[in-house]
Amino acid sequence: MKPTVQGKLDIVPTISVRDGEVVIVRQMKYESLEDEDGKTLDPVLFVEQVLKQYPRVLLVDLNGIESNRPQVELIQAVSGAGEVWVDPGIRYAESAIDILVAGAAGVVLGTKTVAGVDQLAAAVELSDCVFLGIDYKDGVVAEDEQLKHMSPKSVLEIGRNLKFPRLFFNDLDRSSRKKPLEADIIRELAAGPLEVYVGGGVTEHDVPQLTELRVRGALLSVLSIVTEAG
Repeated sequence: MKPTVQGKLDIVPTISVRDGEVVIVRQMKYESLEDEDGKTLDPVLFVEQVLKQYPRVLLVDLNGIESNRPQVELIQAVSGAGEVWVDPGIRYAESAIDILVAGAAGVVLGTKTVAGVDQLAAAVELSDCVFLGIDYKDGVVAEDEQLKHMSPKSVLEIGRNLKFPRLFFNDLDRSSRKKPLEADIIRELAAGPLEVYVGGGVTEHDVPQLTELRVRGALLSVLSIVTEAG
């Protein structure tokens, strides 16, 4: 692995973990990431390795997102390595505190799982270390009916009104297939008052365009940074 330096863009590697294993999506299926010897990566050791090259990482807890069962013990172990932001698939605001107590430096509340705007408001009241996430796939992805029918700009306005410090725009469709960045949406979000981070299959090749779009950071796909692991 080697660090990426590109102007003032904050490069944050994104590491997805499912059932205690680092995974990637290949052909619409989860696949455990292995080292050069064919051994499944230890997520704690892997995060420690990545944090030697980058100031922070984003841990995506797929167990929390898919089945509302965050891997709290794993988050606790991983967070001891340095600055770790976590997307644990939070439904309710009070769950954010559990993740912060486990050691996370920041917690993402994504539209895909959060129970509603009232929970976003409650989470901001509990801590200033919670971030707003927009999950996107041809529109805002959400279980909550109000959020589901909003545009990304409208969700941004909620974030501004509630005084979220950061906004994460995650293009789910781009994670599973090659497609251009949603430049118009990203530009509109970046013009707002929140620090905007863009994820969803983001690679080194996207960094120059994201820099031009004036976002704060890139949530870099783990495959873009792995040259050796384990």
